[in-house]
Amino acid sequence: MTEQSLLATLAGVRLHLFHPDAQSVRAFCASLTQLGCQAQHSWPLPAQAPTDVHLVIVAVEPHYQQTLLPLLRAWRQANIPVIALADCQNARLFPLLIELQPTAIAERTLNPFALIVQVIGTLQATRQHARQPVKVKSERLAQAKGMLMREYGLDESGAYRFMRSEAMNTRSSMEYTAERVINSLQK
Repeated sequence: MTEQSLLATLAGVRLHLFHPDAQSVRAFCASLTQLGCQAQHSWPLPAQAPTDVHLVIVAVEPHYQQTLLPLLRAWRQANIPVIALADCQNARLFPLLIELQPTAIAERTLNPFALIVQVIGTLQATRQHARQPVKVKSERLAQAKGMLMREYGLDESGAYRFMRSEAMNTRSSMEYTAERVINSLQK
């Protein structure tokens, strides 16, 4: 791919950046706007997750855990990719990042070029996943049900109810739940 086609990935993308106000944040949003992106910035974190966006970038701090968890669940449910900005030198953040399950993680200190590359990669990966044939998705659901049936002696409807319940409890899609079941039972 050429540089122009990669940058074209950003055209018309609605992106929201949740990060404490700083000159670097404003400059980054201005750069995205020049590239054709509809970039918004706000802080503090909202009580409700905006879902009228294509991508979210959010600063992660341990003391925002109670606010971050429902927001990331809502974005995951809406299939909105999230890039978590975190101090990667802070080992105390690892459990929180694992619990949040962001689509991608980038360094908290804004490096505009690196973050634009991360945004493009995340958008392309998300779009590729969305284009995955329905047949493949249903095969993964069937595989997960089969594994649950073998492992726990469930019938097909019991395995389906378990997966549906798990998807609802974690506010995630059935496809995501199927992948989690497959990954956990293959270990």
